[in-house]
Amino acid sequence: MKKVFFILLFFSLLIRGALFADTHTLPVQKIPPSVSALSRAKLIDIKPNKSLTAQMNKPDGSVYNYGDIIWFNVKNTVDGYLYILDIPPEGTITQLFPNYYQPNNFIRAGTHKIPSISTYKFIVGGKNSGLEFVEYILSSKPLNFLQGSVKTKAHPFPNLGKTTKKEFVKFKLNMMKSLMSVPKKWTAWNYFYVNNGKIQTSLNINSTPSGAKVTIDGKFYGTTPLTIQISPGYHQVTISLAGYKEWEGVVYVEFGQAKKMDVKLMSTTQMMFGELYIKVTPKDAVIYVDGREIGEGEQKLTLLAGYHSVEVKHENYQTYYNDSVEVIPNNTTVLKVKLTPLTANIYIHSQPYVNVYVDGVFAGGTGYEGVLYLQGVKIGYHKIRFSKEWYVDQTIEYNVLPGDNFVSVMLTAAGMLKVNSNVYPISVKVDNEDFGKIDDQNEGIYVPIGSHTITFSNPEYVSTTKILNFYFQKTTNVNLIMNLKPLSMSVKISPNPFSPNGDWYEDTTTFHVVLSRKGMVKIQIYSNDKLIWYREFNASYGDNAVSWDGNSIEGRPMPNGVYKVVFTVESYGQTMTKSMNVVINKNTYTYFKEIIIVGAIALLAGILYLLFAK
Repeated sequence: MKKVFFILLFFSLLIRGALFADTHTLPVQKIPPSVSALSRAKLIDIKPNKSLTAQMNKPDGSVYNYGDIIWFNVKNTVDGYLYILDIPPEGTITQLFPNYYQPNNFIRAGTHKIPSISTYKFIVGGKNSGLEFVEYILSSKPLNFLQGSVKTKAHPFPNLGKTTKKEFVKFKLNMMKSLMSVPKKWTAWNYFYVNNGKIQTSLNINSTPSGAKVTIDGKFYGTTPLTIQISPGYHQVTISLAGYKEWEGVVYVEFGQAKKMDVKLMSTTQMMFGELYIKVTPKDAVIYVDGREIGEGEQKLTLLAGYHSVEVKHENYQTYYNDSVEVIPNNTTVLKVKLTPLTANIYIHSQPYVNVYVDGVFAGGTGYEGVLYLQGVKIGYHKIRFSKEWYVDQTIEYNVLPGDNFVSVMLTAAGMLKVNSNVYPISVKVDNEDFGKIDDQNEGIYVPIGSHTITFSNPEYVSTTKILNFYFQKTTNVNLIMNLKPLSMSVKISPNPFSPNGDWYEDTTTFHVVLSRKGMVKIQIYSNDKLIWYREFNASYGDNAVSWDGNSIEGRPMPNGVYKVVFTVESYGQTMTKSMNVVINKNTYTYFKEIIIVGAIALLAGILYLLFAK
């Protein structure tokens, strides 16, 4: 960006891209996946909203030629401070508004045209052609970073930095710190192309046979072979010839591309078909063929031979689009699509400075400025933990969205709790909130400063509660003598009765022994007071499960009948016994085994058929 005499601003563009554009409205209005991905990397992206919308004097994705005038129409439903930035994919970031000529950027709710005065204009110029982004930011309070930029008559539109990797990170960090300091903010953006007169975008269409009529976006352009200058982006193309099946599809043309199409028309009397086999990763991505939703995962379609458009979408991945997938007559065309995961940026502002862990992996520290910028984080939920010595850790489950994510954290100053106990581990609750476990006397837990009710517990021991005071960077030591819980045992047999007849349905039963504390458990089974089976094991507190297959100790199947089961536990010198009956009934045969085997064979046959059929 640079100023010329009489206050003209020239847009300087430094990279090629791919957008749709024209002076008339196209039937297909969508952002190409490559541009959408680039915008997420280059723009400050806050969740879509209705509080701020913006348009340029041409539709999004339009081409501006050398000498064209640009202005911006901004609609806001809330009062705020407006900033307009020009952010090329490569080059210099320029603040268009506020500027030297319009320094006051506070706007009331309504519709505003920028420039709103006649003393300056934005006029397209420069040496290069390509993609350009314009970002609008509305904030409830002034942004220090932008508000403080120097604006002079010699340099009315401040340069904010370069979009090279190192400088762009610095720019975004400065922006983040400003944005984090205001309670409410909204963003919007536009995109367009500049053509310095040297770039041509064309579409060459050939058909077999030739002489077919070509209609593009509802307008007749001539007959094949045909070459036309066209705006970049998506276009609805129809090719028709008497006696042949009409071809139609959505064609994507990149800025500066000379795109070629070779279409084989099919005779209406000899129409031919082929198969299209589409395999996508991830499997829950949605497939569209010729604009129609087909389904998820693998799809095998029978289509008219010729070219078809294929689009694959997933909310956490970049969209795939191919408008020239050829289906060959009497053949199978295989298309494998592996989507690229979307990534995002996380701006973390903390007080005080903290160490940051994402999904258990150290991601960096916020430093003395209290700022950390994480790039390339996968879209979706992540567990983020913030930690600092003498402060209480904070962990959040955060849903990372495409674009820029802003996280602000303030840790609580703490003292340390240490416990000298006759038993470990000790679970700690602070004011009835879980704070973790202490495994030995050398370990400690950070507790917020002040007076708190602390509960100490162990599954096998009676809980103890104390009221303790904690001071910043001080350790509070506690001596504990924990008392064992009274011994208790509950038992359950399931299923009961059971049928060990080899049909794979309820062929075994399970003995559940639930203890209040660990101990040695013995399970004995009697038939008419004769011991036929037993099991002895070290059991923990809680549920302990042991299975019985209906056989005796010697492995002999036991007949139908009622059997007595005796449960005995010995724990710390105390003994407890309970008994129950278990019933064996083998009379009902379910054929469950045969059903499973037949089903498995059928499934295997189906898999083999699909593998060899393809």
